[in-house]
Amino acid sequence: MDKLVISRPQVESIGKVDFCSSATVAAAEKPVVETAVAVEIAGSQPNRCLSCRKKVGVVGFKCRCGSTFCGTHRYPEKHDCTFDFKTKGKKEICKANPVVKADKIQRF
Repeated sequence: MDKLVISRPQVESIGKVDFCSSATVAAAEKPVVETAVAVEIAGSQPNRCLSCRKKVGVVGFKCRCGSTFCGTHRYPEKHDCTFDFKTKGKKEICKANPVVKADKIQRF
């Protein structure tokens, strides 16, 4: 049978030599700690339309305002969406197309 081997990062401590300046490092390094990611609960996503309270199941549409809607109310005009699409679009255009200014030409 094969044995299970768990490798952990080795941490070197005092006495490390820096070849660039040939000085020793006096501070000890701290070990790396891995954190566990919290698992989302399956029931956290709403399964009903916010407008008509109809069950949406798998085909629920998630809007940019953060709510879930049925096929009838999926469009922003149908459910009185509070998300500002115009400002979001302007910001994306400004980010994608920055203003280009050329250097001024010296006149003789």
